[in-house]
Order: sequence, then C-alpha cells, then structure tokens
Amino acid sequence: MRIKSFVMVFLAAAAASLAAMPTKQELLEAEEPVRELMRPALEAMRKGSKTRADVARAAAGLAEKETSEAARLLLLKGAFTFFVEAGAFDDAIDVLAATRILIPDIPPQNLANMIETALRDMPRSRADSIYRILDGLKSQIRILNEQKIASHGGRYCVIDLSGGPTAFVYPVSSVQEGTFNTDEYKTSKLVLRRIEPGMFKMCGEFEVTLTKPYYIGVFEVTQKQYELVMGQVPSEFRGDKRPVENVSFGQIRGFSDGAKWPTSSAVDPMSFMGRLRARTGLDFDLPTEAQWEYACRAGTTSAFNNGGGSEDDMKKLGRYGENHADGRGGYSAKHTAVGAYMPNAWGLYDMHGNVWEWCLDWAGDLSGGVTDPKGPVAGAFRILRGGSWGETARGCNSSHRLRLMPNYRLRHYGFRLALPR
Repeated sequence: MRIKSFVMVFLAAAAASLAAMPTKQELLEAEEPVRELMRPALEAMRKGSKTRADVARAAAGLAEKETSEAARLLLLKGAFTFFVEAGAFDDAIDVLAATRILIPDIPPQNLANMIETALRDMPRSRADSIYRILDGLKSQIRILNEQKIASHGGRYCVIDLSGGPTAFVYPVSSVQEGTFNTDEYKTSKLVLRRIEPGMFKMCGEFEVTLTKPYYIGVFEVTQKQYELVMGQVPSEFRGDKRPVENVSFGQIRGFSDGAKWPTSSAVDPMSFMGRLRARTGLDFDLPTEAQWEYACRAGTTSAFNNGGGSEDDMKKLGRYGENHADGRGGYSAKHTAVGAYMPNAWGLYDMHGNVWEWCLDWAGDLSGGVTDPKGPVAGAFRILRGGSWGETARGCNSSHRLRLMPNYRLRHYGFRLALPR
C-alpha cells in the first residue's frame, strides 16, 4: 500500500476531527500500546517473513485506524523510520506529507528530526521532494515564532542553539522575566531584551526618535554561540563564554546580499545571520547605530551608562585597557567572559569595552531631528561601537564611534544580535 492513498482517505476526516498535538505524557502513555500493536509485524520481520518496508506499511495502516493522536504520531514516526531504513524513500516522503495532514499541530522540530534522518540517507535524485516539504516547514516556523513573540509580549526573546550547526530548527521562546547571567545563556542559548521606542540625543548632541520596538542581545555573541551556528570559531583568544572576535561585517551578514544595507535588509544564506534566520524564520540582524546607542544609554545622558564619566566608572562597567588584571570573568588578559561587569539599567552587559561591536550603518556625519535613521545609503566604512579591551576609557564611552572597512577583522571586533519588530 502506498501512503498517498492512505493520505487521501483521511484528508476530510483529519480536517474535521483532529485534536491538539499530543503532550509528552500522552506520548509516553501511548508507547506500550503501540508496541503491542506492532509486535506481530516486528516478530514476522525477525523471522524473515516480512521486510522493513512491510513493517513500515503495517505501521501506516495502523495509523489509518487509530483515533489516539499520540498513537497515530508514534506509528507514523515508526513508518517513516522503517521506510528510510528500507530505502523506500518515496514512501518515506509520503509519510512526512501524511503527518502534516493528519497531525497539523505537530511542532516543526518533531518533523525536523524525521527530515534530518531522511536527508542523511536519501539519494540526491529523491531529495527534491523532501526539500519542498522543508520549504513549507520554514514558512510555518516563521509564523509560529512570530506568533510566540507577538502573543506572549515577553520582555525577552530566547533562542535555543543547542541543536548545533546541523539543526534544522532553533526553537524560539518569549519570556517575561528570568535570570540570564548564567552559563546557559552564554553558550547554548542566546537571549535578547525588548527595547521600547523613545527619543534620545545621539552622541549627546543630535536628537533622534526611534518609533518601533526592537530586541537587542543581553550579551555580546559568544564563541560557543557562534560555533553552534557556524560550526567553527574564528577567535584568536579562546573561551566558550568570551565574545567571538576576529569576525568581519561580511562574515556576519555576507559579502553579497549582506553588503547592500540599507538598500536591502537581505543577508547571504551561508553567513551567520543567514543561517540564524533560516533556522528560526526570524529576521535577526545587527542593530543600527542609533539602536545600539539608545540601548547602551538606557536613559542616561552621561559618558557611561551608569550615570558617570570617570575612569572608576569604566572599571565597573567593562573590560578595557586599564583593568585587565582584575581577573573578572576568569581572564586577566585581553577580553573576558561576557556578563562579568555591571549591566546598564535595562540589563544589558558589556556595552562599554570587551570588544567593539559592528553596527549596520555606513559611516557618515550625524544630524539631528531624524526618525529611525539608517545612516548613509553608501560608503566605504561601517560603524562599530562600544570600545574594546584595548581602548582607553574615553574610547569606550557611549558616544565614541569607530569606522572600519566591512571586510576587516581583528581580535578587537565582535557583535551583538538585534531583532527588529
């Protein structure tokens, strides 16, 4: 029996009668009954009278008759796995399509696990069909993640990177509160804080209005987080919780489409932002220069975001050229682990010092009375903000700007994530 016929039989019934996605507990409770249902087919396979494809068809047939959502999902997963192991790839693809129809509330991550299995073993000639399913899933992931952020209205956006560079999906969640200055949020998870619209004086002089909320990283992107997305670490000074450095604007966004900001917000697919967008369905990016400074100041008008302007203030706020020996964050030279110094009033760490942070804007003169500025339309240099471990206190203040060619990378330059809303 081909699965397509089984799908067509169930199309109308599925639309009318299916319940919500089964819970983890329901799946656990269904495991033993499903095992009993499959026992005759599995015994026959062990005795040699049935093949793996026969077992897969048996599982699909049982799923056709099941009324329990949990049992149906387990049977479909079993059918898919046995078809792949038997080399019956067309049937395996049909099971994926059937699963989307029969269990419309199945999380994309569940299907992603099944798809990753198929892609490892499937001949190139059969892969086009499964990639069409992937395209549909990506659209659903975008919708689901957007809905999570919009409906929950959380102050924080959290990306789970634990699946690593081969993951199909990075789950995204929205939370109102939490304790984020922990190893988890500096390695396997990445957290951003929602920033509300407002007005401020950029560089203490030019009045700027931001009309839309956005999210910005609580920490600079760390080396472990970068590795979980890209599969490698370019940094000169290593440490999982230290900021990734030695990265260029082009590596972060791409050297082709990613180089066209502000004409286009597109990024190259194989860049850091391209991979992150593909696995979350959300348009993560660098902050604009105005977004960066507004978030850094957190309502202050002083040189540093704790309300002060002295050398002593800088020593409390971040790693710079004069406080290497303090050992904070576990390192007594160069940059250190993120979150080792005081946050600003909005809970953002290392906005002063540690590593320079790339912004979207081309370098150019600033002006006042502007709304949601994006910088010049073209240029030779991109802007970095915040100073670094090699700077003086003055070089790390809220107004200081650095201009750099976008293909340039060095051990002083890293970045922080942003998400426009």
